[in-house]
Amino acid sequence: MKSPVTPTTLDSLYLCLDDAIEHSNDFISTKQKRIADARDRSRNKNALNRFNAWYDMFEEYRSLNNDSAQACIDRCIELARELSRDDLLNTCLMRKTHQYAEAGDYEEGLYTISKVRRQQLSADQWETYYNVMHHLYGEIAAYSHDNDHKYHTFHIADMYRDSLLAIADTTSTVYIRQRQIMLNSAHDYKSALTYSDRWMTQVQADTPGYAEMAYFRSESYRGLKDSTQQKYWLCLSALSDLRSSIMNQASLWSLARMLGQEGDLDRSYHYVDYSWRCAEQFNGNLRSWQVSRVMTVINDQYKNHIQQANSRLRLLTIGIGMLALVLLGMFIYVNRKKRQLTMTRNELREANDELESLNTQLKQNNGKLNDTNAQLSEANGQLKNMNEQLRQAIVHLNDSNLVKEEYIGKFLSICSEYIDKLDAYRLKVNRKLKAQQYNDVLRMTSSEQLREDELEELYQNFDSLFLRLFPTFIDEFNNLLRPEERISLSDHRGLNTDLRIFALIRLGISESSKIAEFLRYSPNSIYAYRARIKNKASGNRDEFEQRVKEIGIAIR
Repeated sequence: MKSPVTPTTLDSLYLCLDDAIEHSNDFISTKQKRIADARDRSRNKNALNRFNAWYDMFEEYRSLNNDSAQACIDRCIELARELSRDDLLNTCLMRKTHQYAEAGDYEEGLYTISKVRRQQLSADQWETYYNVMHHLYGEIAAYSHDNDHKYHTFHIADMYRDSLLAIADTTSTVYIRQRQIMLNSAHDYKSALTYSDRWMTQVQADTPGYAEMAYFRSESYRGLKDSTQQKYWLCLSALSDLRSSIMNQASLWSLARMLGQEGDLDRSYHYVDYSWRCAEQFNGNLRSWQVSRVMTVINDQYKNHIQQANSRLRLLTIGIGMLALVLLGMFIYVNRKKRQLTMTRNELREANDELESLNTQLKQNNGKLNDTNAQLSEANGQLKNMNEQLRQAIVHLNDSNLVKEEYIGKFLSICSEYIDKLDAYRLKVNRKLKAQQYNDVLRMTSSEQLREDELEELYQNFDSLFLRLFPTFIDEFNNLLRPEERISLSDHRGLNTDLRIFALIRLGISESSKIAEFLRYSPNSIYAYRARIKNKASGNRDEFEQRVKEIGIAIR
């Protein structure tokens, strides 16, 4: 069964072809050594031995160099006449005719074959004669430009082929070869492949016979529109031609033409260039004409490809230039924005300085109300302590610029709100003092409701800001506890006391005294809270607070 042909198989064959082309001189050197050996034998005193040596040289030259092959066969004809051997003379004339047909010298071939003494031909020579005549007239017809002449010569060629098939052994290579060619011409390609299978068993790889079989097998696949198989067998045919040092070849430039039509111009040009050098070495008119036509087409395709590539290159260059201009504009724009940002930061710093100056002035003004607003001053001091605690928490949040910016912004907002509240409270007290409503002032300053309200608002602000910065804190904190000890909140917008204590620890406030001061508990109570929660930890309780400090780091 025929193994499947894949693109990988073709790629491997292309590599083999490239290697064979690179080492083609080594194959030719081997042939040259055989020619040199035959030349040495041609100096033998025996005329028949000299004939055999010159005939061997002709066999080597016939696919290597047409002129040398003609010279060798002419010397064989002279020796055959000298030996008075009509059988050898007829063989040489038929071989010379076949060589003329290969080179495209049809008039010379017709003249030479006319010298054959047909009445003296043996049975085997009649088979050769019909084969040569079929080949000669077939070549004449194939390259004839006159339709009537083409039809007439094809008819003559078919008659000689029929005569050949009538006397040839049906198992011989000659018979099988003609049958496949005839079936290809009749477009019965599947039947032609059955003869090709038989032909394949009679030839060895890397021989001229195998190259010829592979070429006609590719022609069958061409008729079946199977381009993959066609290229596969053209590769094998060309590879056998190269390894046999055959310069009069058709497979490689046929493969080059297919590859050029498929767009593989580099490989196509490489193969047709080598085919052209082979045609020049063979020095036959027909092959040079055939290869030149293919080379012209491939050259035109290659030029078009280069022009298209140049056009794409120009467009790409223009695009890169435009992109460079855009990048330059963006660079200028970014630098300008950086300068604007620097100016804005400087202005913000100046505004902060002015705000601190205003705060100082406000403190001086508040000092004037100390006699009548002692409790207010005490509440204000407590608020300052809590703000200080918030500032300390912000200082410890070094793991994220986002945390710093959020807390600083919130701190400034709270300060501004407290300034507004204090100023409103001052105005209210001032009005009542001016109106001598001392009892109202006393009631206002005696109540602790203001402090409780402000503390509640402070904790709400703290919870809201903390959960915005650490949205997964509650879930991650619960993951550190045993499942049965996890905290469930009815109000998901805030924290309870346990969570608030460890939220402060997450912000870097670890001392129980500072936490107690912020949450309005005693240090012992805070310590008891911390110990109780750590006893609920799912892991090592000594590492619990460190793990709390790491909550949210991976997210940011």
